[in-house]
Amino acid sequence: MMRSARVLLVLALAAASVGASVDVASAKTAAPTIGEAHVVTAKPHVSSHRGMMPKGVLKKSFTTTAKTSTKTLKYYGGKIIQAPKVIQVLYGAGTYAPYVAPTGANTTGAFYSAIVASSQLTWLNTDYKTTAPAQTISAGTFAGQVQITPSAANAPSAQSVCTTSGALRVKDVQIQAELKLQIAAGKLPAPDANTYYALYFPAGVGIEQGGSCSGVQFCAYHGTVAASTGIAEFYYGILPDFTSAAFATGCGGSTQYNNVTSVSSHELIEAITDPEVGLATVYAPPLAWYNATYGEIGDICNGQQGNLVVGTTTYVVQKEWSNTTQTCKV
Repeated sequence: MMRSARVLLVLALAAASVGASVDVASAKTAAPTIGEAHVVTAKPHVSSHRGMMPKGVLKKSFTTTAKTSTKTLKYYGGKIIQAPKVIQVLYGAGTYAPYVAPTGANTTGAFYSAIVASSQLTWLNTDYKTTAPAQTISAGTFAGQVQITPSAANAPSAQSVCTTSGALRVKDVQIQAELKLQIAAGKLPAPDANTYYALYFPAGVGIEQGGSCSGVQFCAYHGTVAASTGIAEFYYGILPDFTSAAFATGCGGSTQYNNVTSVSSHELIEAITDPEVGLATVYAPPLAWYNATYGEIGDICNGQQGNLVVGTTTYVVQKEWSNTTQTCKV
C-alpha cells in the first residue's frame, strides 16, 4: 500500500509496502525519493509514500545526487482530493497530549477545522487544479474525532525495533489492517474520495514503518490504502506522540503544539495534492503532483515554517511549494 516514499539524508529507507506511501515529513534533511521514505524536517517526519517505486524503478538516491532540476511540481495524471474531509482517529487507550484528545480551542481538531477552510486551500486550487481530468481543490470539513480500540493483533506491543521511540510499538502494516477492520465494523466512517484519516497515538507508543522508527528516522507520514473487498481506497496520515523525548529536536523546534500543527499540515497538504502516491509504480498515474528530484509539495519546503491566520487565531504550519510563485508559501 505505501509505495511512494521519499528519502531524506537521514532516511535511506526503501519502504516497500504495497498500498502505503511513506513521505517522511521531517527527517534530518530533505531529499525525497519515490519508493523510499521521504523525510521533511530534521528528524524524520515521514510524510508517507512507502515503497512506491518497486525494484528501484524510481529510486534515485537524492541523498547523494545534487539537486539540479527545477523545483516545479509536475502533474502525472492522478487524483487529487477535491474537498478534504478530515477524520481524526485516536489509536487506542492511553494518555494523549492535551492538544490532541480534546476538540476545543488550541487542539488539533480546531487546527483541522481551520486549515481545510483557509486561504491555503484557495491558492492550492490556483496552482494545482487539473484539466485532464478536470479537478479542483475547494474548502473541506473536519468530520470529528473517533477513538478506536485496536484488535489484539494490531494493538501496540513490545517489538524488537524502535526501542527508542516508545515502550510499545505498532507497525504500519498493523495500522493499515486495523483501519480496514474498523471501517468494515462501522467503527470508523466509511471513506469516500475526499476522506483523510489523521491518526494520533498515546504516550509511550512508537511507530515502525519499513524498519524505520518514529522520532528516529521520521516524524510523521501519509499513505494510501488500495481498495479491497467492500472497502474503497482511502488515505491516511500517521502523527506519532510528540511528547516523547525522541521528538525533542528535529521535528519542529517550537512548542509541541506548533510542531504538531506544522507536521500535520505537511501531511494533509501532500495527501490533497498526491493522495495515491502509495499506489504508483512509475512516473505516471496514479501519481498526481510530484517532482522527480524533490518529491512532493511539502518536501521541497521541508522545515520552513509559516503562520496561517484564520479569524483571530494564528497556526504554525509548514510552508508548501507554489508552482506559480516558485517559492515556499502559506
